Amino acid sequence: MSAPMSNCSASSSRCMADFRLALLLVPLLAACVANAHAQDLSSQRDYSDPAQRDRPIACKPGDIEIHPGETLGRLFGSAWPVEPAPSKPENYTRARLIKRGPISWPHGLSPEDSIDVVAVLVDPNGKPLKAETLCSTRMGLGATVRRAVMEGTYTPATLDGRPVTSVIVLVQRVHAMERARPMNSAGS
Repeated sequence: MSAPMSNCSASSSRCMADFRLALLLVPLLAACVANAHAQDLSSQRDYSDPAQRDRPIACKPGDIEIHPGETLGRLFGSAWPVEPAPSKPENYTRARLIKRGPISWPHGLSPEDSIDVVAVLVDPNGKPLKAETLCSTRMGLGATVRRAVMEGTYTPATLDGRPVTSVIVLVQRVHAMERARPMNSAGS
């Protein structure tokens, strides 16, 4: 801006244009800051990059952090071996979830939607070894979601053509309407 508002006269169209521009830029700047934070969330990181394993877990503001200050490298320990970098970036494929197991709504838990971010350690055969909830929008569904991802089917990550143990981070949305409905008195 060319001049501060205190130096502008009320009739100055240039000052008003600068003021309007400043009002438009504030929300844009706020959105950029929010987007930069979203890029650093654990659910957005590429854990094929060995440097990511030692970065602290990052949840969205307002979410419940299950392991504050922890890293996935420490969480999974020696069960997640450090692999060398691929010979070419395209020679690495991430583990993929093919099908998640069923979610069983815990008895007595109020019917509210939840988003849980879960890290799953997947072995070279595609077998899930361990699941850890990283972040959640509510308490009470962590064990159920971990059980569902542990019952899931995966394809393993590959490094230069060979399957390797890796971590996949999954965002699991659980809708209250998915909860098991009680049977009626006729048993149907």
